[in-house]
Amino acid sequence: AGEGRSVAVALVQDRRAVTHPQAWREFVGLTLERLHACVDWVEIGHAVNRVKWGIWTLREHRTLLAPIAESRARYPDLRIMGPAGIDFEYPFVLAALSRMPEGCRFDALSHHLYVDRRGAPENPQGPFALLEKCALARAIAKWSHGCEDRLIISETNWPLRDTGVWSPVVSPYDTPGIRHNDPSVDEDEYAAYMIRYLLIALCSGMAERVYWWQLTARGFGLVDDHDPEDWRGRPAYRALSAFLRQVGEATFITRRELGSGTRFYLVRRPDESRVVVGYSSVAGDHCGVPFGYGRALDAYGEPCPAPDTMPGLPMYFEDPEGFAL
Repeated sequence: AGEGRSVAVALVQDRRAVTHPQAWREFVGLTLERLHACVDWVEIGHAVNRVKWGIWTLREHRTLLAPIAESRARYPDLRIMGPAGIDFEYPFVLAALSRMPEGCRFDALSHHLYVDRRGAPENPQGPFALLEKCALARAIAKWSHGCEDRLIISETNWPLRDTGVWSPVVSPYDTPGIRHNDPSVDEDEYAAYMIRYLLIALCSGMAERVYWWQLTARGFGLVDDHDPEDWRGRPAYRALSAFLRQVGEATFITRRELGSGTRFYLVRRPDESRVVVGYSSVAGDHCGVPFGYGRALDAYGEPCPAPDTMPGLPMYFEDPEGFAL
């Protein structure tokens, strides 16, 4: 915060937070007393619709929120988000928002929106892929009396293949035999899915922030910390760096779709220059680039030749010409 960064913190509960409410109350009070002046957002709770994180009933969730109402009165400028549910399980979110304690209201609906741990962010569950899930979550925020009309995606990632017990989707111990239907992805897929997730969610107009989980982790992070003496930036780290350089401060203008899965996002930078981010989510979709441009860059920001067909890893096209609105 002292360097001008926007800081958010999450208060993570365990079962003891429910069974020893006074300990949780003291934890919340001490944390917010020390941090309220230097953070932009505080998320209350973590994966509250998962019993392994300590909350077993909606009544217990309501009890967990009781100290928050007291803190709101003490720190009126503090912005709080929740209920921090996980996965596409919005019925729990609806129920939690309808059972808020007196004097407690979230300034934004926060959600850990994992879309499809077995594939791309464009993959649907019924009629709902990432775009539709963002729209539905925002509709819940708009409808609910328990929060303001804002949506923040406070956690998402993909598990990485061949990371064993460090993966968030396997047992914390090795198991014999072959794993079937493994939802993990390789590092290049991880990079592609991450940038596509950010494009879809942030350009939807439904979510105002996306927090990626997390920077360093052996089984799912942007940086591999397996060797404590030599951390390794994964492809996703380099892809995110390039994404922020190219469009981090840009304004989304419009999107075009071609073929069965090729998408182009047109954005305008603060200096008024324009860039198009394009990719294909469907292998074998043979769409090329239907507009002129000054220079093509790959997902890592390096100049590259014009593609015959769009790859799964997003590319950047500077100074586009003839991009129809």
